[in-house]
Amino acid sequence: MNGKMAGLLIGEVAQRTGVSVTTIRYYEALGLLPPPPRSLAGYRRYSEQTVEELRFIRKAQSLGSSQDEIGGILKLSRSGKTACAHVLSLAHQHLASVEERIRQLQHFRDQLAAEIAKWNGADTPTCRGLCQIITGAEMDAVGCARPEPDRVHPRRRRRAWPII
Repeated sequence: MNGKMAGLLIGEVAQRTGVSVTTIRYYEALGLLPPPPRSLAGYRRYSEQTVEELRFIRKAQSLGSSQDEIGGILKLSRSGKTACAHVLSLAHQHLASVEERIRQLQHFRDQLAAEIAKWNGADTPTCRGLCQIITGAEMDAVGCARPEPDRVHPRRRRRAWPII
């Protein structure tokens, strides 16, 4: 044996997956990726499985999965269990969350449009002290974009919403 270890270097993995070297190291630190074996010179050496898992992580993120959810899915898969039923359950939860957020945003849009219609009237609002446009706004318009505090579970983690 010549001391050379098979496997991909971190730069090669980054290039093949479109994930930065920094992000790959971050995923290792989080435990999303297992620590790779190292060569005698100390270089990380990655397998094709790591490339597949990084592509999976990117796709799962684009579908709205959080890092905790992705970690759970990978843990199931690595243990030899089928994760598809779990993923489907998560997808239904994500869809419900998205639909609720859309409902909240539609309500907020309607309230904001109503406030703008009042502001666009013939009268110019007085602006001594605090802006009367904001102080005169209906309270529902101010708070409707956020979930009500008693409806959010205290230990619920923020979802990673996909960028559209």
